[in-house]
Amino acid sequence: MRTAFGTLEWGKKNNGVLTRIEQVHFLRNMAFLAAREVTDVIRAKLSLLKPVNLELSDLAPPDTRMVEDAEELARDTHTQDLLAHGYRSYYFGAMLAAYRKLKYDREAYFTAAILHDIGLTESRIAPLKQCCFAVSGGRQSRDFLLNKDQPAVKAQIVVDAISTHFNLHLPVRKYGAVASLVAKGAVCDLFGFEKRRLPEKFKSDLLRTYPVGDLQAALLSKEELAPVHGLILAGSSQADCPSAYGFMTSNRLPEEPSRHAPMSAGVGRQAQPTGA
Repeated sequence: MRTAFGTLEWGKKNNGVLTRIEQVHFLRNMAFLAAREVTDVIRAKLSLLKPVNLELSDLAPPDTRMVEDAEELARDTHTQDLLAHGYRSYYFGAMLAAYRKLKYDREAYFTAAILHDIGLTESRIAPLKQCCFAVSGGRQSRDFLLNKDQPAVKAQIVVDAISTHFNLHLPVRKYGAVASLVAKGAVCDLFGFEKRRLPEKFKSDLLRTYPVGDLQAALLSKEELAPVHGLILAGSSQADCPSAYGFMTSNRLPEEPSRHAPMSAGVGRQAQPTGA
């Protein structure tokens, strides 16, 4: 049986170096997302998109030991801007799941979403020049979860979602709901894909609770960064990474004085914007 593209098992063969065929696969995923966004623009103008009316508190992650462990690791290793991206990715993906009426493991999904960029942090277990940050981040998260005595089966779901998330588009039937939602949430936050399917109040509340900050600086490393899909392309440079194209501006709020308290430790489970 052929190993699914981007999974941790797939990453064993070459640490995430893309073949030419796999590069084409990645670009095809990007083209698919862009084409779907065009249809969403048309559907939105025709009032055919029906966002689900939910609050942040309706989508708060479960109060479990795995969630607590993942939050603690993320707070210890991520910059504030990268941590906020993890929370936004979680909530965007959860709301898109509600839009599609998709069932998923909320505990595994939150864990993967909040840790999906751990391979970009100073705690990373491999240099970015040597291994794709998504693959190394999956390995690091796997070791962490197993050391915390989390179930191996659930840990595997989490780490494959982390390793595959920069495929950008992950069909549920092939990769499972958790991996699909991590990718959806991340690309919604970074590119704005599918944002028209979300309520305006939800988006504004989320962005005020977890401000974007300097996300480009949070995602780009001083090291040469493994680019598209988070998987190394031979001879690549940091400029090849999608984040170098300035796509992080898609979800910014208009500049205004903040009326909300800054993000604090443990805010993920409370998840209600202060002052709302």
